[in-house]
Amino acid sequence: MIAGKLRRRVGGLIAAAALTVAGCSLSGPLATPSEPFSDFSVGEFGGIDGRQNIVHVRADGVALLVSRVPAAGRLSDQKLSRLRTLLTSEEFGKEVANEAQRTPRTTEQVCSDLITHEVTMGTLSMSRTEPCGEESRPAPAFDEIVSIVAPAMRGNFDGPVESAEPRLFPVRLERIELQNQAGYVIKVDVAGRGTITGAVGGSKQRDLSVQQRDTLRLLIARVIEEPVVPCTTTAHYRLHIDTEPPISGQDCGFRERQPEFGALTVLLEDAFDL
Repeated sequence: MIAGKLRRRVGGLIAAAALTVAGCSLSGPLATPSEPFSDFSVGEFGGIDGRQNIVHVRADGVALLVSRVPAAGRLSDQKLSRLRTLLTSEEFGKEVANEAQRTPRTTEQVCSDLITHEVTMGTLSMSRTEPCGEESRPAPAFDEIVSIVAPAMRGNFDGPVESAEPRLFPVRLERIELQNQAGYVIKVDVAGRGTITGAVGGSKQRDLSVQQRDTLRLLIARVIEEPVVPCTTTAHYRLHIDTEPPISGQDCGFRERQPEFGALTVLLEDAFDL
């Protein structure tokens, strides 16, 4: 079931700029990459529970948690100011460049219960997973960024979204009837009023909470950023969003937005206690 599989590529996807020599010979020091402050994300992956949690933070502080328990809210101005300073600092740029140059020792082993953290802003991206039984390499800017966002990674925000953008589009989620699963249809209108039909127990109506509506509209905005592609595997869900023009597709067609699609499915199913 797609709802439980929130996936994201994890690795040292480092900006090409980190490997660019600025006016030096190839054996000289690498240029320190930098980016103007913009939307960014912090993710955590792995562990014995197989977690795949990503917090997407807009430059205005609105944050979306994509996980098995999706949520949305806002970071405080104080936190956002500190994150801006860290993400655009020379120190963080050096940490990104240093991580790009690091060659893992052949004796390194990764413990199954360790967590990989990843920070990405624009072309800057850095991830860290420590080998078993060894101390962490110093990366104070990276570590502080992860620490500041940690409460949001658990769904604890400093305030509600408040922003009216993006607006909520009417959405219809259909679970396709298969041999091993019953089908149903969940519809949510522009006001956040939801109905479910075809489920065990008959039709139901629910008004989504403010938190659920905020999370849903932020998830929809991310889902529609990438085009729908043809499915090559069995589809379990079909999604229709009344954008202009409307967007429709099966779960496997939202290949580049599988974590968001899964979180959207979890959100709507939880709203109806499925």
